[in-house]
Amino acid sequence: MKCGLNTSGRDALYTHKPPAQFAEDSNRDCFVAIQIETLGALSDADAIAAIDGVDMLFVGPADMSQSLGVVGQYDHAKVWEAIDAVAAACRNHGKHWGTLPANVQFADKSLERGCRMLTLGNDVLCLRRGVEAIQETFARHFA
Repeated sequence: MKCGLNTSGRDALYTHKPPAQFAEDSNRDCFVAIQIETLGALSDADAIAAIDGVDMLFVGPADMSQSLGVVGQYDHAKVWEAIDAVAAACRNHGKHWGTLPANVQFADKSLERGCRMLTLGNDVLCLRRGVEAIQETFARHFA
């Protein structure tokens, strides 16, 4: 897989890196993770994992649960069957897989299935948890 040649961004020093150097650097340094969140992507997971240059498959459990008709039921058997299919595709092709765990138990089950990258939050979630921690710590001051 070859990276694109958009030399206008930071990675190409805002057009100051020659295109040939940018292509060489990008193809060496890029990490390519493909999100598996739809039924189409799930059915093609083995073929996607087989693509040269794809480093990882990433299961988005919220979108996957929606695609499977079990919205928000992250521990539903259908979700874990999908995850198992992605994990098997990755094993078959020597690739890793990752996910955004819904809770600690989800993280544990993912690691047991060979997950190599747990994304433990995002900026909004971290901000929310920080505010909640402050509210809890100073609860008596918010009376």
